[in-house]
Amino acid sequence: MKRKSIFSILIVLSVILIANASLSAKAIAVIIKVKGTVALHRDNKVSEQKLKRGTRLVAGDKIVTDNKGYAAVRFIEDRSLLRIRSNSTCTIRTRKEKNETIKNVFLEVGTIYARITKQNAKFEVQTPTSVASVKGTEWVTEQKLRGATYYYGKSGVFEVSNEAGSALCRAGEMVEVKSSNSAPVTSKIPDDYDDWDIESEQEDYEFQFENEQGEKRLLRFRVMVEE
Repeated sequence: MKRKSIFSILIVLSVILIANASLSAKAIAVIIKVKGTVALHRDNKVSEQKLKRGTRLVAGDKIVTDNKGYAAVRFIEDRSLLRIRSNSTCTIRTRKEKNETIKNVFLEVGTIYARITKQNAKFEVQTPTSVASVKGTEWVTEQKLRGATYYYGKSGVFEVSNEAGSALCRAGEMVEVKSSNSAPVTSKIPDDYDDWDIESEQEDYEFQFENEQGEKRLLRFRVMVEE
């Protein structure tokens, strides 16, 4: 009986180790900058893990910034950059489509900046009103609390769509979506638009991760982190 108990404990420990290895393999992004108070919600609860430079993110992680909070996120696969401004709540997700992994950021409220570094990388920003689908571009998304969504093009071209229609947004243009039942409308960015002031600083960064095949990789990059 005692041997069976020990054997059962060993099985449980093995399962825990496998689960931990799987979690590590599913890391999709890493935090490269944090300012102010930024909370990480994992598995529908606030994680005890302090969000800091080097924190690895997995699909389903929600990031919440307070009125002085800021976070910069680097995606591992294609090194795309996501900046999360103060008073924002967003969830980082992925989904498989054929043989591709599509990154999806759900912005509940607040403002985010995204820069997609590879032309063939599929990336989406989803809000309560619409979805922006892009490949290799940069833009700002602003989601009002229980209100409209605004997309501001900074370079490249991307499409904004919902069930009511779709619209293209280019550099210097904005798309307004008043609700999920209203079609997206493109116009020129107003001259009095209060652009998100960006300060850049260079950071060298590296960390080790394990991919889905169990192979260990060392990721090194130099970035200009804007805040």
